[in-house]
Amino acid sequence: MAWMRGAVISLLALVWMVPAWAAGGWVYDVSGDVSVAVGKQAAHRATRNDAIASDTVISTGDKAYAVLKFEDGQVVTMQANSTFHVREYSYQPDNIEKSNMIFAMLKGGMRFVTGLVGQRNKAAFKLSTPNATIGIRGTDFMVAMAVNNPSMYAQVVSGSIGMTNAAGTLALGAEQAAVVASATTLGTVIPVSALPAGTFTQLFAIPVPPATPAPPPGAGGAATGGASTTTTAATATAGAGVSATTIAVGVGIAAGVAAVTSTSTTTHH
Repeated sequence: MAWMRGAVISLLALVWMVPAWAAGGWVYDVSGDVSVAVGKQAAHRATRNDAIASDTVISTGDKAYAVLKFEDGQVVTMQANSTFHVREYSYQPDNIEKSNMIFAMLKGGMRFVTGLVGQRNKAAFKLSTPNATIGIRGTDFMVAMAVNNPSMYAQVVSGSIGMTNAAGTLALGAEQAAVVASATTLGTVIPVSALPAGTFTQLFAIPVPPATPAPPPGAGGAATGGASTTTTAATATAGAGVSATTIAVGVGIAAGVAAVTSTSTTTHH
């Protein structure tokens, strides 16, 4: 039985060595054809509670949308035919000043509702778009690329933003809208009524969850959607190069060894 005990110890060591769920986000809600790709891994169909870490690309198809939530409370909603890149996300609840998020809207339209990091350290939030880089000041805002031309439109629901490109910076306050014609043209404030029809219609219709800090589903071994702690650990280990099947086998072997050991001990007594 020594070889079996050794195998179990090795397998369980792999499970115990898996770090806690890395700070990040998750797919809070999803509808239609939405895909998630982490790093160089192949994209897969998004489902609720899919983890979102640094270097994750989320894409929505026709008539689809996605709602993303991050551990500090930051919310991102994506309308149809949009692509979003989480370039970097680091949340340190005990040291907000060292937290940061670097996002990129590659195409489409999105809404951003500031979480704890953006509220406490506005410089930590950076959103790059084809036409400008956007900074925040405690904000709920939307931004969308035009369908048939290179223009980008923005509207601030609350708070304010700064849109910077090669031509300078435009500050935009609550209930204001703007158009940025290109990456070399300074943005221009326009009446909200002058926005092209339907620019933000879908984004306004997508329910937005509270922008309050919350751990990702499964963090700390909490069960989510019926998933057990063992499943969470197995999934995390699989991401590190060890399959969930291997972990399941290891857990099964552990139980078997425990039973055999208990029987053996009872017999000797």
